[in-house]
Amino acid sequence: MVDDGGDYKETNNHLIQGRRICQTNEAQWMCIEEIYEKMYRPNFYDIGGTFIHDLADYWFTCKIEVVGTNFLLHLFVRNRQESSYFIMLSDGNDITLDKKNNIAYLSSYLKEFEIHKAEELTETYITTYSFTDVDVETMKDKVLYIGVKFPLASTFRQEIIDNIKAAYDFGDLLSDPIGSDFTIESMDGEKFQVHKALLTAHSEVFKAMLKEETAESLNNYVKLIDVSAEDLQSILQFIYTGTVKDIEECNSINLLMVADKYDLIGLRHLAEYALREQINLENAFETLTVADMYNSNSLKTAALKYIKKNPKVLKSSAFKEILNADLVREVCQFIAPS
Repeated sequence: MVDDGGDYKETNNHLIQGRRICQTNEAQWMCIEEIYEKMYRPNFYDIGGTFIHDLADYWFTCKIEVVGTNFLLHLFVRNRQESSYFIMLSDGNDITLDKKNNIAYLSSYLKEFEIHKAEELTETYITTYSFTDVDVETMKDKVLYIGVKFPLASTFRQEIIDNIKAAYDFGDLLSDPIGSDFTIESMDGEKFQVHKALLTAHSEVFKAMLKEETAESLNNYVKLIDVSAEDLQSILQFIYTGTVKDIEECNSINLLMVADKYDLIGLRHLAEYALREQINLENAFETLTVADMYNSNSLKTAALKYIKKNPKVLKSSAFKEILNADLVREVCQFIAPS
């Protein structure tokens, strides 16, 4: 699967759409065409199916329902043979727009569902996605793509998996850098003893920096003149542990900037998530500007939706201070009544 916030790419062989041949083990997205029109015509709709070679395997349908101001999309699956199986689907209803291809993507982060002992040709409810009227407006003239994957049935106990993950948490090496072979200094002079192997494993930028012939590699030292000690601590914490403790207390805009510069994809996704959760009247346009600058489609869509839901933010000085004419035009087009 692709990463949320990154490029959403697929081939036709990976799309579940009508009776298009999509092998079960290759499925990546299910496509619902004319989603805007369907939202305003509540009913049952076929989505499409998967195959094993030329034999039908699974078939997806959805039920559209409107409850108050919420538009509900209920997903169902029908299995050809009696079986128990796992299916993974987009986790959450955050929307990322691909305007060039007229696609509205749900998250590529997937949540696993277990279907237990379903009888042959049983239609089973899986999950529901809830959308606001603003969400629906963003999907006008778009095809909705929902992430999907059929994983192999897991025979591993979750506690064993968690223990393995814990064994690969290198947080202790950050606080007690035994065997460190490199020094990173922040813009304000704080030095961190780190390990080249971990830096290069997480970042192509660090990998290029630490090639044998570079000055940084020969001196085992680099000063990041644009990264504060606080932000550098968060960067290293992510590299060593895979997360940032108390992310809500961090400057997530700074983290997005440095994650982009140093090609830390996971940290970028984490910063984008934190920023989406923190959008408010005071920072909506700052968030939008940053999202546009760093090509974060998911964050940009979230900011635009917030602005449309809260039009009084348009009276703020932040809107008047936007210098990017194309971005101002995009805001106006997004919030204009359809």
